[in-house]
Amino acid sequence: MLRSPHVPAKAAVLLLTALLAACDAGQVAPAAAPEPGAQGIEVRVEPPDAEVATGGTVAFGATVTGSAATDVIWSIAEGAGCGAVTTAGLYTAPSSAGTCRVVATSAADVSRSATAVVTVTAPPPPPPPPPVVVTVSPATAEVSACRSVTLSATVTGASDTAVTWTVQEGAAGGTVTAAGVYTAPGASGTYHVVATSRADPTRTAIATVTANDEVLSVAVSPATVSVTTGGTAQLTATVTTTCGTYSSTRTLLSNGTLVAE
Repeated sequence: MLRSPHVPAKAAVLLLTALLAACDAGQVAPAAAPEPGAQGIEVRVEPPDAEVATGGTVAFGATVTGSAATDVIWSIAEGAGCGAVTTAGLYTAPSSAGTCRVVATSAADVSRSATAVVTVTAPPPPPPPPPVVVTVSPATAEVSACRSVTLSATVTGASDTAVTWTVQEGAAGGTVTAAGVYTAPGASGTYHVVATSRADPTRTAIATVTANDEVLSVAVSPATVSVTTGGTAQLTATVTTTCGTYSSTRTLLSNGTLVAE
């Protein structure tokens, strides 16, 4: 019987290891080609951020790469309290200010999404209403005593354009009608007619009216008179002014003296 030569144990182990390494080296398979889509799906949202007033709208668009399916699912990260978004990406802001996030998720891979940040701002406060302004025309006027002048008032800054007319000096300063017709008193002077806004009684305008005495005519009756010595004659003077007609009678003495009755 033939006997195999004796191989030390340590050498056998080394020989076996070398053989296994040679076998493995000859059987290494080439690297597999990457599968289509191995790059991954990417989603982009435009615009990536936006600012809109409460109740306003923003139109978002989404681009999907890495997949033939480019549809996206639109949603709001914070839910209905942060507004609403349509399937076309039209976002409507809520009624209160804040920060909201609009999300576009790939329909092909729901693990892929992009987010747009929306700053919802409160609308600016409405401008204050214009002040109520009252003007009177004419602003100054001259009128004869007891005669009238018509004044007009214009009110801006209020839907109610009516005014209330008064005389600053009261009854002694004349009268004024609701239509702004002012009648001067019998005495000369300067008087003030006030137009007060009915919408805002703190708003007024004043017309200054100067009233003057005006004598229209003076007549004496009889126009001629003859007085005998020691006799008398009656004379009557009639004065017509803008306030009316006034008469006064005197006795004429033969010496030319007038005596009041």
